[in-house]
Order: sequence, then structure tokens, then C-alpha cells
Amino acid sequence: MADKKPSFIRQLFAGAIDDAILFPYPAISAEEDRQVSEYIDQLRSYLDANLDRDWIDENERIPEDVLDELRQMGLFGVSLPQECGGMGLSPLAYARVFEFITGYDPGLAILFGVHLSIGIKGIQLAGTPEQKQEYLPRAATGEWMASFALTEPLAGSDAAGIQSRAAPQPDGSYLLNGHKIWIGNGSFSEIIVAFAQVPVEKDGETRDRVTAFILRPDMPGYERSTPPLRKMGARGSNQCELRFHDVRVPPENLLGEPGGGFKLAMQVLNSGRIGLSAGAAGGIKSCLEEAVRFATEREQFGRPIAEYELIEDKLARMAADAYAAESVAYFTAGLATRDDVDYALGAAAAKVWTSDALGRAVDELVQIAGGRGFVKGYPYERAYRDARITRIFEGTNEILRLFIGLSGIEDPGERLQELGAAIRKPVTQIGTLAEYASDRVRLALRQGEPRVQASVHSELRRHFDYLEDHTRELRTATERALRRLGRRIIDRQLVVARLADMAIQLYVRAATLSRTQAILEAHDRGEEQTAPIPEVIPLDDACVQRILRLCDLSAQLSGLRFRAARDSLHDTRDDLLIAVAQDAVGQQGLPYGQPIQPQGRPPVPWGGAHEGESTAPAA
Repeated sequence: MADKKPSFIRQLFAGAIDDAILFPYPAISAEEDRQVSEYIDQLRSYLDANLDRDWIDENERIPEDVLDELRQMGLFGVSLPQECGGMGLSPLAYARVFEFITGYDPGLAILFGVHLSIGIKGIQLAGTPEQKQEYLPRAATGEWMASFALTEPLAGSDAAGIQSRAAPQPDGSYLLNGHKIWIGNGSFSEIIVAFAQVPVEKDGETRDRVTAFILRPDMPGYERSTPPLRKMGARGSNQCELRFHDVRVPPENLLGEPGGGFKLAMQVLNSGRIGLSAGAAGGIKSCLEEAVRFATEREQFGRPIAEYELIEDKLARMAADAYAAESVAYFTAGLATRDDVDYALGAAAAKVWTSDALGRAVDELVQIAGGRGFVKGYPYERAYRDARITRIFEGTNEILRLFIGLSGIEDPGERLQELGAAIRKPVTQIGTLAEYASDRVRLALRQGEPRVQASVHSELRRHFDYLEDHTRELRTATERALRRLGRRIIDRQLVVARLADMAIQLYVRAATLSRTQAILEAHDRGEEQTAPIPEVIPLDDACVQRILRLCDLSAQLSGLRFRAARDSLHDTRDDLLIAVAQDAVGQQGLPYGQPIQPQGRPPVPWGGAHEGESTAPAA
């Protein structure tokens, strides 16, 4: 355990708040802020004049002339190294660009993010110098767009269960066969990082291990479905299916080590989730702006509906969520710039929280817009459809909750196992027993548990007090669940997800408080504006008071959600819930009455070409 990098969320489960990770809130350098602000202004000017979002939604693609101009503007290389022809933006500055593009058009953001956040990222992380020289410059110009080919018909969230296989050949090449689905940019990508099972020998045993390869579409046997898949929303993005029929992959196209593909895929997805979090923050901000515009212009009963409390409630919650989403997205992006921190759980938590918050925002936007929210011709129903994918891709929120929860309880679980061994051998393990007993006494007296050691602003003291108390409660709840369920907790997904929700709320709240602390400290120093966190914020008294109100509401809403998750740990209805679900499965619906859906329908198509599609060799 000692060789692990510290993880803020892991420590929350253990009852600790790590000041060294929490403070200071990350900031973009002044020089990079100027660079990225000017670049976003250029993008905004071009997109305002040339991007028709309604046309994109109807035609389900980004016009090629728009993509060509964005290539000329360097969009598809903003995060790639300057020596490769990219702009070399830091993760924080890249998140700024991602946030803007998502708020502008989610389909374009997905195309952009697939290329940089996950498509080419594997080569950045694990490529040889020769591979980087071959692929990164062409990716930076957008000449070669990139894809990330992991998902399969029978392996979605279970990434380790992929069935594509690459058989080693005597000449060092691999013969690849398999089928991939939902592959972003798949209809036109020229660089495809694909994953397949490869027999790998270790400790005298040969086992299948996930391995990564770099594919080109001109390889014989490489096929992609035509036309692209049609989708509910984010229609400017492109997804298709890929098939590999005896594709011969040369040895120089192996990415990383044989058997190292699963670890690489997870590293890539960690990076992608940060971009998605920033994008969701941009989406929430866009929803807030649209909701405010509608509510101030729409009058009913002689007054703008923005003046009615039920609408004010929606706008306030949306604004608080926007502030928190932005805070946690950039806090996590800042962690990605550090070599001394494990940010995997933070990236997952940020993705879960921000995508859930975006779901709340688009739902309230449609509600505020009323009938206009339900029909085409207005932006509201499109925003609703566009946002829905964020809770699904790059790890469904359900799977990520289990990832966070099971990872978080690992250290407390090992500690309790150590305690169990000590109880069985009390004479030889008296030191462990005494340490544990002393620790429990200190916790009961509200002493001894790690606290925020840094000096916090008086305006935020009560919120930090609650953060400390709730962190203590998470540790207690985790230990109780482990003692009650033991190894069975792995199968008790409802309990694990509730513990994860508690930790997620604490992580987002801590990030929000850290950012607000930085704003207040700058104000107290008499500065006129903050450092870029992620944008420069004016520090006049009125603006600071508005930010404090946002922080107050965000922290209080977080506390309510935390307590709801905590209280549900004691829910006695879980067995009943599971029994009713099993009844529904067994009866194919309700246990009475005539079915609504037609009978004798074919099974769900898990993969393969759908109606109106074909598979054809790649051009």
C-alpha cells in the first residue's frame, strides 16, 4: 500500500482530507490564459458565423468545409506537443477549449474529444518515439483523425471481457479478428487504437491479456459499417461499427507491451473523463443562459416568469450546479498535471457528478420552456437529446459508482482484515488491537481524525466543518458496511453505490470550497481579479458576494444529497426491491394483464449491421 500515489477519494473513505491535494486550487498560467482565451474568441467568431446547429441536427454531420477550417485553426492539435505541430495546451487549458465547444455543440465536442482525449491519447502515453513521430504530427493537423476501438457487442462496461483476438505470427506480426461497436470517428478515422486479446506468457502460464494495436483503415480485412449509426442526440458526432477479418498487424504497430492494453485503456479513459466533465460544465452553463433568457422574456400573469419562486428555484439550483461542475472539472484537470497524485477516482467522480447535473439542467430547461421545450425550432429539446449520452459513454455512471465504491473500500477493508487477524491472535497482535481501540475512542470523541489543517477563510469555516464531519461519517459508514457484509459487499451494489455517492458529494464539495477559498484569498489581498481558475474572475465586492451565495447553495445541496445517500444505507427495502425486480423479469413485465408490446419479437441486436446499413471495406 505504501507505494501507491495518494488519492483524494481513497483518503475520504479512510476518513482523511489531504490538504496537499486540496490546496491550492489549480490555476492556468497567465501566458496560457491569454493564449487560450484568444483562441476561444477566434473559435467563437468563426462558429457564430459558420456553424448551423439546426442543420447539423437534421443532417447528422458536421459540414466538411467547417471541419477543414477548424483544421486550419489548429483545433485538432490543441493538446498535442508543439514539437509535433500541436498547440501544447495543458490539461487545464484543454479543458477550457472542451468546455466551450461542448456548450456550443455537443456533436462537434464529441468528434473533437474522441480524436484528442481518447483516440490519439494512447499513442501519447505509450507510443514509441517512432510511433509518435509517425502519427502525432498528422493528428495535430487533423489530416489523420483518430478513434479509440474498445467496445464490443458483448463487452461494454466489461472492458476486460473483449473477444477480439490477435494471434501472434512467426514473423512477429499479429492476425487480428473481431468486431467493435459505437466507435467514434470510425467512418473517417485514419488512426485507430484497437484492443484485442493476445496470449501472454507470465510465470510459466499462458493467458489471454488485453493488448493495444495501432490500425490503419487501408489494412486488408479492415471494414467499417456504412452509413454511420443514427443517434438520438449529439448528431454531429460520428459512430460506426468496425470489423476485422484476418487483419495483419505488423510488429511495429503494437502499442505498449503485450498484455498492457487494459491498463492503457483505463489511463486513456481517465483522461477522457476529465474532458467530459469540463464539457458537461459547459453544457450546464449553456442551459442556465438559455433558461434565464427564456424566463426573463416570457411573461405570464403580467410578470416575467423569472420572478416566480418556482422558476427561481430551478434557476438557482442550475446556477449552483454550474459553479460546482466547473469547480470539480478544473480541480480534477489540475490533478492530472501532477505526478504525485492518483486522479483516477477523481476523474470518475467528476464525470458522474457533472453528467448527472447536466441531466438535471436540461430537464429543468425543457420544463421552464414549457411547450416550446418539446418541439423542434427551439434549442431546448435538442439540448435534452444531446445531453443524454453523457451518463452512458466512457463508463456508465452505474459502473463508475461501483468502481469508486469498491476502490474506496479497499484500504478500509484491508485494515479490518488485519484487525480480524489480530482478534484471532490477541496476544501476538496486541499492538494492532490497541491502535484500533485508541483510534475508535478518538473518533467517538471527535478527536484524532484528520482535519483540514490549512487556514480556511472565515466565510467558509462552517462548510469545511461539515466537510470534516461528513468525511468522518463516510469512514464510519464504510467500516460498518464492511463489518456487516464482509466479502459479500462486492455483490451488494446498492450499498457500494451509496457509499460512492457519499464520496462523490464530498469530492465535489471539497473542490468547490477550494476554488472559493482561492477567490476569497485573492480578494482579501486586495487584488482586482483572480488568477485564471479556470478563467479570470473580477473581485469587486458585489461579484464576490454573488460567488459566496453560489458556494453556499452548492454546499448545502451537496449536504442534502450526502445525507440522502447516508440514510439510504439503512434502507430495509432493498430485499423487497430486488424481489420485485426479479418478479418483473420472470413475468416479462407486470405479473398480471395483457402485455403492451407485441409478442414474438426478435432478440435485441447486440451488434452487427442494422437495417439500412452494410459493412464495406474501408476506403
